[in-house]
Amino acid sequence: MNVWEKIHQEREWGKYPNEEFVRFIGRYFFNLGKDERKKIKICELGVGQGANVWFLLKEHFDVYGIDISSTALKKLKRRLEIDYNITCLDNFENRFKVGDIRNIPFSDAMFDVVADVATTWYVSYNDHKKVYREINRILKPGGLFFTFHILKGSWGYDENNLIDKDTVLSVKEGPLANQGVIYFADYKDLINLLVSAGFSIIEKEILIRSYENMTKFLKFAVVIAKKIGGI
Repeated sequence: MNVWEKIHQEREWGKYPNEEFVRFIGRYFFNLGKDERKKIKICELGVGQGANVWFLLKEHFDVYGIDISSTALKKLKRRLEIDYNITCLDNFENRFKVGDIRNIPFSDAMFDVVADVATTWYVSYNDHKKVYREINRILKPGGLFFTFHILKGSWGYDENNLIDKDTVLSVKEGPLANQGVIYFADYKDLINLLVSAGFSIIEKEILIRSYENMTKFLKFAVVIAKKIGGI
């Protein structure tokens, strides 16, 4: 059993959308009317139990996604149908698939937007190369990639427990503990990985959140990139 199957079996996870992701969608797409939004195909990596999916559906976007946990997708479907009374979503199994972000089960040039809200950081530095190529593959030319990614120097980073560049085998303490492999990206490395995979950087920010009476910190990169060239 993978760590995320166990997590989703044992607990509820994420009921509200990521604030930075909401801001991104608002800036780029809230100028569109309802009918135009329905034409915007968005794929979320690591949909979990639906925190961002229900927001996108309520805002009338055409939403797809994957997750490594089948339990997460079962809970997502139940939330949409019961908690949020969204019963008109057709072909759920074709839209939301169990899968690995290193081999995304969707067609080439299918999406206008791919969203990564705290998901890609759960694969190693070297696997990021595969993931970003996959994201580029499924995006339409000019499509946008949003990523919210943990950075090096955050609570839980342990240079004595690395399995790859800045990749911790298992975080021992803090909010990211017991969640499997985590890549704490150096900010410049993250940007270079995206550029090498065929993206141009449109926007970039760093956020810092404090814990334990400001004695511990998590640092996040918020990056919006555009697919250049390709399919």
